[in-house]
Amino acid sequence: MTIQDNLQLYSFDSQLDQQVSPVEFRDYLNHASDARMEFLEYQVYPCTNISEDQIHPSMNNDVLYCQFGEFPSPHNVQTSHELTEVTAGFDNENGLSSEEIIKAAGAQYVHAWAHEGFNLNSHFNVPDQDGVQLVHLLLASAELVSSEQYEEASRMVSQCKNKSSHLGSPIERLCYYFSNALEERIKFQTCPEQEKWKQISPDFTNNFPSDYGKDELYALEALSTRVNPYAIMLQFTAVQAIIDTMGRRNRVHVIDLGIRTGCQWTSLIQSLTQKVSCSLQYLKITAVGMNSHELENSGRRLVEFAKTMAISFSYCPVKISNIEEIHEDLFNVKAGEFVVVYAPIVFRTLLYDPILLGNTINVIKKLKPHILVNSEVEGQHNSPFFASRFVEGLFYYSAYFDCLEVVRPDRNDLRRAKFEEVCCGKEIRNMLACEGKYRRVRHVKMDMWRSFFRQAGFKEKSFSVQAWCQARFLFNHYNPAENFTIEPNGSAITVGWKGTQLHTLSLWSLSRKRNR
Repeated sequence: MTIQDNLQLYSFDSQLDQQVSPVEFRDYLNHASDARMEFLEYQVYPCTNISEDQIHPSMNNDVLYCQFGEFPSPHNVQTSHELTEVTAGFDNENGLSSEEIIKAAGAQYVHAWAHEGFNLNSHFNVPDQDGVQLVHLLLASAELVSSEQYEEASRMVSQCKNKSSHLGSPIERLCYYFSNALEERIKFQTCPEQEKWKQISPDFTNNFPSDYGKDELYALEALSTRVNPYAIMLQFTAVQAIIDTMGRRNRVHVIDLGIRTGCQWTSLIQSLTQKVSCSLQYLKITAVGMNSHELENSGRRLVEFAKTMAISFSYCPVKISNIEEIHEDLFNVKAGEFVVVYAPIVFRTLLYDPILLGNTINVIKKLKPHILVNSEVEGQHNSPFFASRFVEGLFYYSAYFDCLEVVRPDRNDLRRAKFEEVCCGKEIRNMLACEGKYRRVRHVKMDMWRSFFRQAGFKEKSFSVQAWCQARFLFNHYNPAENFTIEPNGSAITVGWKGTQLHTLSLWSLSRKRNR
């Protein structure tokens, strides 16, 4: 699209000879996103009127203008001095946050393009100028990559990588992994079709790519629960919701579609032994996974723990090589069981194939679960346009890296570095570098999932007061707790960092009308 197209789309008043004002990019993106998608007649799910093959993902200057800045009206034009005051007005008592650095860099980039052409040395008087210039360089690199100027882009991406570090400040770590993603996108776009699977590992089922060894895979998941506060909060709030929903039922069958370490089920075991409102007959956990070592380790730990609790417990591993192999006969659901399906960041890996997603949810429906617990990333990273994914991802992961910096402030923390590499870096790489069927990281907002589950015949359930208290208690464990945000999202729980939404936990049951 041209600049004029964007001006018509967003009702901007073009005055290129006047000063460009910086905007609060996040609010602007949220405001503009619906208009952009409506204009394109594009829906992230369940259907698209524009296929990815028909779209040339571009990040040209007019797209960047819509993402990072706006043209002021003739009656509201800021002078250069006022522009400097706005961008310098961030609270710098403890340094700029990564989001604030991105905002300042975006304003700087737009101004440089509109008035001076591309010039990395053009900058405003803002704190943390090194971080601002690094993001400025990253934006310029992304524009070159998207316009397929790969030779020049490679040189600039290399500069960006050299100036960033996986052990640096949050903004340096963010730019490091985004630079890696841009580098991989160049490889992906220039290699033959038959080499694309080899170039970038596409398998993000159960949140971990397949190019890790058995022992390392298990260790990384254990690390996730130790480093990532959101993983802990979501898992144990889910357990509380299960306990609240089961009431007096005494035969419980949990189907975990992504068992990993299964540490949260030790909490369920312990809680059931203390639940006085029912005399538990047995607890059965059916664990689904693609890694035999992971399934065996998780099962052994849970069985050993259940013995110490003197509880009737059975563990049933279900190994599959692909999610397509899931069938209701694998789960041996018996009459009278209270059936729980737990889906931790599973469905997002199926968005690339709506038919596969639909088949999977139909299998779950045949199990007739009393409750479906769904945990997903609260992001908007499934646009067919590279520019949209790049900007949304930049803001999203900036909040994540800032959070991890506070929770684990040691810059030489190798555990945090490994977690960021696997759980953030590889997601960023797949989300930005790949297209089509190779792109498996496709985060969408809760509204999209709400529409999908309702169409599939599920009804959203509310969390109890106890579950809310559990979530808040877990967040209050961290310091400073006020930076963590927890809020209702319809009947769901959405958590985030300083207002940026990161994850959502929701509960679903089969609609009675559809279950007859």
